[in-house]
Amino acid sequence: MNLRPLFLTQTLSLVAIGLLTAVLSVTPEADAATKSAPKAAPVPVCESPFRHQRPAAKQLDKVLQSHARWLEDRNSADGHRANLCRTDLRQLRLVGANLERINLEGANLTSTNLRTANLVQAHLKGANLSHAMLDDANLEGADIRKGVLVKAHLNRVAADEAAFYGANLQGALLKEALLERAHFEDADLQLADLSSATLLDGYFYGANLPKANLTDADLAGTDLRRTNLRQATLRRANLQGALLDSAVFDGASLVEAELDSAYLDDASLVKADLHEASLRGADLRYARLDGANLQRTNLENANLEGARLIKARLDSALLTMTVLYKANLDAANLHGSRLHHAVLIDARLTRADLRKADLTEIYAPKARLQQARLSEANLELANLVAADLSQADLSHAVLVQTNLQEATLRNADLSAADLTGAQLNNANLQQTNLRGANLSGALGLVQAQLEHACLDDTTRIPSDLQRPKPCPAAYPRPRRS
Repeated sequence: MNLRPLFLTQTLSLVAIGLLTAVLSVTPEADAATKSAPKAAPVPVCESPFRHQRPAAKQLDKVLQSHARWLEDRNSADGHRANLCRTDLRQLRLVGANLERINLEGANLTSTNLRTANLVQAHLKGANLSHAMLDDANLEGADIRKGVLVKAHLNRVAADEAAFYGANLQGALLKEALLERAHFEDADLQLADLSSATLLDGYFYGANLPKANLTDADLAGTDLRRTNLRQATLRRANLQGALLDSAVFDGASLVEAELDSAYLDDASLVKADLHEASLRGADLRYARLDGANLQRTNLENANLEGARLIKARLDSALLTMTVLYKANLDAANLHGSRLHHAVLIDARLTRADLRKADLTEIYAPKARLQQARLSEANLELANLVAADLSQADLSHAVLVQTNLQEATLRNADLSAADLTGAQLNNANLQQTNLRGANLSGALGLVQAQLEHACLDDTTRIPSDLQRPKPCPAAYPRPRRS
């Protein structure tokens, strides 16, 4: 019998098991040591012959002529791409120069005149362009990351898709600039003038824009999340569909701004002026609008869940079908506002001014309206189940078919109010002023409730109930707001 094949098979199996054991016993440290260390990213080296130098006029002309030939024909024997990185080019006159794709990384271009120059896809990373004149220049696709453009003139520049990541543009002038899809992440644009600029689908995530001027700017679809826009001016700016989550607009002017369908989740707009702005369908969940001016603002279908609007001005505002679930509107002014079909579940409206407001068909169970002013308000078909209206002024209010089941109306003033068809099951009417009110068609009203209220001879009550004794002279009357 030949045992050689069997012996070889057994030997090979033992070798394989040994190798597997050795591999599994290797420690992570040893394994990491066996791997080749990752190569560090190469640090860009400036190979300009004029590095940290100022080229003579003839030398610069020669470089730019060679660059022009390279642009015309990349295979030209005497054409070379210009490399002027870290070169001193201060206060030069380069009006209308063709600098397309030129390398000017880290160059000093302070106060240089580049008006109408062609800088398409130019490399300007870290370049100093402070006080430079770039009006009407073409910077499309240019790389200006970490550039310094303090008080630079960039009026009417074409800079679509240009990169300004982390650039310093404090006080820069960018009036009527074309900056579609441009990148300004983490850039500093304090006091910059971007009035009438086109910034469609731009990127400003984390940018600094306090006191910037964006009047009439087109920012539709722009990413402005976490930006600082304190005291910025955005009058008539177009921000439709813009991403503004966690942005800060404290004290900013957004008068007549277009913010339809904008995303303002957790944004801060404390004391911002949104007078006559349009925020239809906007997402303002948990936004802070304390003391903001929203007079005649359109908030139709907007979502303000959990938002803070303490002492905000919303007089004559349009809030049709607006979601104000658990929103805080304490002491807010909603005089003459329209809240038809608004959702106010568990909302706070203590001491709010809702005089002459349209509150028809609002859905406001458990809403807190203590000391609210609702005189002459229209609450027809409103749902105020378990709402707290204690000490509220509802004089001359329309409460036709209003659902007030289990509502608290203690010390409230409902004088001359119309409660035809109102549901008052288990409503607290203790010390409620019902003088001159119409209760003739009220539903669920029982004698015990009337005994605790204050009526007079002009109060109309259901035919199956008895008029209680007049209120005693010492009977406290609710204070009118």
